[in-house]
Amino acid sequence: MKEVQELYSNRVLSVVAIVVACIVCYASISGHEFITAWDDGWQVINKYTESFSWYNLKLILTDYYFGQYSPVNQFFYTLIYYFFGYNSTVFHLFCLLLHILNSLLVYFIVRRLLQMNIYRGLTVNKIDYISFAVALLFAIHPLQVEVVAWISASKILVFVFFYLCSIWFYLRYIQKERIYDYLLMLLCFLLSFGGKEQAVTLLVCLFWIDFACRRNFRSVTLWYEKMPVFLLTLVFVYITLESHASTNSGLMGNEVFYPFMQRCVFACYSICEYVIKLILPFNLLYLYPFPITIGEALPFRFWIYPVVLLILGFCFGKLLLKRPVYLGLSWFLIHVGLMLHIIPMSRFSIVADRYVYLAAPGLFFIIVWYFFVLLEKQPRFKKICIGVACAWLLFFGIQTHIRTFTWHDNTSLKMKMNTLLKQREEELHKTK
Repeated sequence: MKEVQELYSNRVLSVVAIVVACIVCYASISGHEFITAWDDGWQVINKYTESFSWYNLKLILTDYYFGQYSPVNQFFYTLIYYFFGYNSTVFHLFCLLLHILNSLLVYFIVRRLLQMNIYRGLTVNKIDYISFAVALLFAIHPLQVEVVAWISASKILVFVFFYLCSIWFYLRYIQKERIYDYLLMLLCFLLSFGGKEQAVTLLVCLFWIDFACRRNFRSVTLWYEKMPVFLLTLVFVYITLESHASTNSGLMGNEVFYPFMQRCVFACYSICEYVIKLILPFNLLYLYPFPITIGEALPFRFWIYPVVLLILGFCFGKLLLKRPVYLGLSWFLIHVGLMLHIIPMSRFSIVADRYVYLAAPGLFFIIVWYFFVLLEKQPRFKKICIGVACAWLLFFGIQTHIRTFTWHDNTSLKMKMNTLLKQREEELHKTK
């Protein structure tokens, strides 16, 4: 009985700590304005937001607005406007609430996965510590600021919330084989796609969960249960392509894309950039433009990135075969894969902070796992390692709080962008 109470207390403390960390880091956004110079002026403030009627709800469900289809996200905007008008504080608090819920879902999902024999030989305490550390990194990492502090990025918060709910219900379905858990998973999948088209990766993610939980892939049931998800995915892919085509862009439009080899190089560059920014989040921008226009030759420095990845793969091949590494890395690649440009899609920037929001826990899991491995193998340096980790987390929290002010209003965003662009131009000039 005492052990049960202690476990319950640990979970409560973890939940409270994650919530408090989010509030402390993002408290300033309650006073932020709409960024009308960067998407809020049409994504949030539009005709669909301003009418709460059956006719308008029908339009939200059926219209492709500027080539985008995100009816669930738009419905939340409409609901907020109906009760509070264009009160930027309420819109920002809605984003913060979703981020808190997503952070808690990351905590409970990682915890459940570790309990379901994803990796054998773990103690209950270690499961709690790993789950909490991954969720805390997800909650306070500076790379997440764009998604939380920029109202137009709420599509990602909405899609991730229902996406993680789908995973949670699928894990319950695996454990208890209750049909209503499966149906709730499908419902959340539908709502997740209504937030943003990136939800189409759920089918691959469910197979990732099957593999992580050591399910039998020879089982016919495992494949049959994916059929509804597969059919929904086909429908969602078609809707996404059609929505892009409504503005004459995307694969069904007349848009011209970069050549395949250049897109592969962009993918290697993007992977390196995301990994570096997750470990050392410096010089974060709100726009990372492509280095060339379509038809131009790619600068030589970009061809270095595929070589770097090949060398790293060769040097750390054995490490990549470790279960915590390939599970974390595969989660990362599944959820950032659509944004790596190999599949040609309409994109304004080569990388974007918001694209890695859901992918980040995969790398965080690897970092946290091997941090605890280090503590076990080097007990003499345990206090030093914990001290460094706490300092690292504190640095992330402070950087996140500071970065929220970049998104205060139009002026602050432009000033930050101009400052960083000048710094980059000076760096490039020095390298030349």
